[in-house]
Amino acid sequence: MAGAEPFVDAKLAQRKVLLFSKTYCPDSKTVKEVLEVYKMPPQTYEVVEIEKRQDCNQIENYFQILCLTDSRAVPQLFVNGKYVGGFKEITRFHESGRLKNLLKEAGAV
Repeated sequence: MAGAEPFVDAKLAQRKVLLFSKTYCPDSKTVKEVLEVYKMPPQTYEVVEIEKRQDCNQIENYFQILCLTDSRAVPQLFVNGKYVGGFKEITRFHESGRLKNLLKEAGAV
């Protein structure tokens, strides 16, 4: 996991909004579509497709530490370096308007 931690930590520091995803994951695809609604600029928002990395398993293991959860699944959304949630939380927050408020507070939109 040693290589995964610095990579993830650096990514979290680089963007206000960071989504860890997998290209073939239906939940990730849905969340990316939800986030596209907010039209965040690329310097603010990034999607990291972790299955393209050799340390994918280590990144997923690190999610358990960062997110204080047993889940290694994607998508995983972070705003200002803080874990927001996975598919269920993100879609629920979007529907309630909470996600928009969170992104505004972060200066992402």
